[in-house]
Amino acid sequence: MTSYLTPEGDVWYDDVRAPATPEFQCAFNALAHGSLIATTEGEVAIEDLRPGMKAITIEHGAQPILWIGSMTHMPDPNGARFLTRVTADRFAAGAPPMDLLCGPGARLLHRPARLRSLADHRPVYTPLRDFIDGDSVIAIAPRMAIDTYHIALQRHATIRVGGLDLETFHPGMTVLDQMGNNTRDLFVSMFPHIRRATDFGPLAHPRVTMRSIEDAAA
Repeated sequence: MTSYLTPEGDVWYDDVRAPATPEFQCAFNALAHGSLIATTEGEVAIEDLRPGMKAITIEHGAQPILWIGSMTHMPDPNGARFLTRVTADRFAAGAPPMDLLCGPGARLLHRPARLRSLADHRPVYTPLRDFIDGDSVIAIAPRMAIDTYHIALQRHATIRVGGLDLETFHPGMTVLDQMGNNTRDLFVSMFPHIRRATDFGPLAHPRVTMRSIEDAAA
C-alpha cells in the first residue's frame, strides 16, 4: 500500500503489487507499526502519518512527506528473525528512550569511532541490523502479523524515529542501474511524486556496513 501527495496537494492511495525481492521490499520495511516520527506536530506514530505532514530532518529542517509505503508481514513458520529490537538507551541516554522495533530497511546515522580518521568525522548510515549483538540489539521473529513502513521526502534526509536518527527512503545510488528496464520502470512507478530514477537525488550521507567499518579499521 502506498499513499502520496499529488502536485495539487491531494492525498491519493494505491495498492501496489511488486516482486518480493529485497530491492522492492526495502521501500516498505524500515519502520515498524508504532514507531514515533518527529514532525512539526510533535511525535506521530508512523501509521498515523499522512502525506503533506512535515517531518523534521537533520539536514533540511521541516520537510513535507511526499510518499508513505507500507506492507504486512505474516509470521514465518520457520521463525525467521527479520525485525530488530533496540533496547532503551542502547546508543546514548534517550537513544532510544524506550525499546524500538525496526525492519530490515532501517539504517542508523552515526559516527563510527573506527572510521573517524578515514571519513573526516562525517556521519554515515549503517543498517540497524548490523548492530545486532543478542543483548541490547536483538533479532526478533514476530509471532503475529506486523505492518512495516517507510517514507520518502523531496530529498533524502535523516529523521528522528523513537529517539534514533534514521534515514528516509532512497533506493541507493546503484540499485536501479542494476535492474532491467522493465523492472526499473515498475520500481519508479511506485513513486508518483517522481518521474525518473535520477529524481531520487543524492544520498544525504554515505552508506557503509559494519563489515566495511571493521575492514577499514583492521
